[in-house]
Amino acid sequence: MILEKTYHPFSPLNQFVDVIWLGKSTELNVESSHHAALFTELIFNYGDNFQVDGQNIENIINKHDHQIISGLKTEPFQTKISGTYGSIGLLLKPFCYGILIEKFGSRAMEQISEILYEHIFVPKEADFKLAEQHLLQLFSGKHIDPDFIKFENYISSNLLGKGALKDFNLSLSITQKSFIQKFKKHYLLTPNDYLKLTRVNTAIQLLQNNKSEKLIGVALDSGFYDQSHFIKIFKKFCGCTPKKFYKL
Repeated sequence: MILEKTYHPFSPLNQFVDVIWLGKSTELNVESSHHAALFTELIFNYGDNFQVDGQNIENIINKHDHQIISGLKTEPFQTKISGTYGSIGLLLKPFCYGILIEKFGSRAMEQISEILYEHIFVPKEADFKLAEQHLLQLFSGKHIDPDFIKFENYISSNLLGKGALKDFNLSLSITQKSFIQKFKKHYLLTPNDYLKLTRVNTAIQLLQNNKSEKLIGVALDSGFYDQSHFIKIFKKFCGCTPKKFYKL
């Protein structure tokens, strides 16, 4: 039997963390492939084998845990779990990789791991609220870059088709080159690749929520300018065509 729990943090932690999850099982053997997701993930593994393979993944194995940080990707990634399963994960805002990679492997991260283990993993009733207070330490003194807020607001409020970022680039107070460098440090992708990732994940939601939708309609509603372009980008990020994904 697998025990799974999720918790949605409150402000101010929810500026950085969308979900805290817990997974436990005395025995689990599973291999899965996943499409490129629209979040960064930090995992603390206290069980046996928990392997994540793909782009932009870093691992640190300590005496008491195995820490994994997984950033944004432009292709599918794989997970493999075997033996005793026991992990806590954080689904983070996309830009959080650039914040947390500086602390990855530090004593501060080890302390957070110990706190999560003590207050979420061990007790029968996980104390997510107490853990939430300690998790804020990871983001102490960190503020969301206003250019990132501006970018996220722009792509969420516009149906972004071909050449969509030209108007945004004109609105920047810094050079386009400087913005791309800063963006890649935190998101690990260029703004253009992040836009593609956003479109693909929008298409996935549409396919999952409306099985009768024609693919051309999904393509246009997701910001792709034609069906062939949609299929090409979708296959790159998901490892299969929209039609195959539609039938899963």
